[in-house]
Amino acid sequence: MNIKKAAELSGIKTDNIRYYEKIGLIPKIARTESGLRTFNDKDIKTLKFVKHMREAGVQIEPLTRYMKLVAKGEVSSKEARLEILQNQVDQLRHEILKKQEVLDYLTYKIEHYDEVMAPSESDLIDLYLEKQLEEK
Repeated sequence: MNIKKAAELSGIKTDNIRYYEKIGLIPKIARTESGLRTFNDKDIKTLKFVKHMREAGVQIEPLTRYMKLVAKGEVSSKEARLEILQNQVDQLRHEILKKQEVLDYLTYKIEHYDEVMAPSESDLIDLYLEKQLEEK
């Protein structure tokens, strides 16, 4: 099947498929004599796996390392593969904690709008108006 059909079946844009192949995230795709990519069911399965991992928050570089280890098929690389995944989990947890802090901060601002936000807004408005007058 061609790249358009592969994109449709995998849910990955054609440009991303080309990029993933270029950087080695997915194996080289077979080509016709005229140079067009021709995908098989295994390629689609690989693309779907990559899509799910990306949706799970795994970044391109670690996923590429992971996929290269998987491609080797060595049982001995299991620890390295697990380490890559664990690092991604740790990073995602860190990002979630940061997002939670931001959410808590904004929630506080909303819940205490009159005491916290309103006074600073009037200062901001005054500053904004001053800057506009200076520009004229």
